[in-house]
Amino acid sequence: MDCGGVFVKYVLFVFNILFVICGILLITLGSIMVSAIKDFSNVGETFSANSVAIIILVLGCIIFVVAFTGCCGAIRENACALTTYSVVMLVVLISQLALIIYVWVYHVEIQQSLEKIVQTIWDQRKTDSLLMDTLQRSFKCCGLNGFADYGVKYPASCCDAPSNGTCALTQVMNRSSCLKAVDSFWDTNVNIIKYAGLGVTAVELVAFIFACCLANQTRNSQRRQNY
Repeated sequence: MDCGGVFVKYVLFVFNILFVICGILLITLGSIMVSAIKDFSNVGETFSANSVAIIILVLGCIIFVVAFTGCCGAIRENACALTTYSVVMLVVLISQLALIIYVWVYHVEIQQSLEKIVQTIWDQRKTDSLLMDTLQRSFKCCGLNGFADYGVKYPASCCDAPSNGTCALTQVMNRSSCLKAVDSFWDTNVNIIKYAGLGVTAVELVAFIFACCLANQTRNSQRRQNY
């Protein structure tokens, strides 16, 4: 293999190390999102919110496995492994772009679905307060639109150190509403999904091109050795 091929080989190896890291980051992000909304799973409207987090988690796992395979294929200079890696990487690229476009186009609808979930949990609090308590503890919030929704008696889940099962006014005054807290949570994560996802996709595209070039050069080298 000539100097250009060696360069492509090691650049591809380094890229795949970066992909392994990106896969781990996506797995972490997806896990955080799933863990934040897993307690809402018995509410019908959670499907839209859960689906995005699960897709991110699955893509992270796929990217991790494919990147690890790419590292091995690049180092061993195996044309079959590199070709397989290129095809899988193309599928991942298309899937990732589809996810980014979906989130980019429908992020308002997803946010509205999350708000409906919060509204549903609030409406059910009198018959089942567990979900509302979980929501308030997870997002450090109090009430649907603010602590005033509870009147003058605030539940223990509205503060970190309740006394006799309730919170004092001074403990909940600085707590945001649960609608605002969930909106803030989504706004933060949707930007990560969109912009970090685009960055990862650009790097993956370069790796896909390099893998195709390296696979082709490896096959040509094998043909020359057979003559």
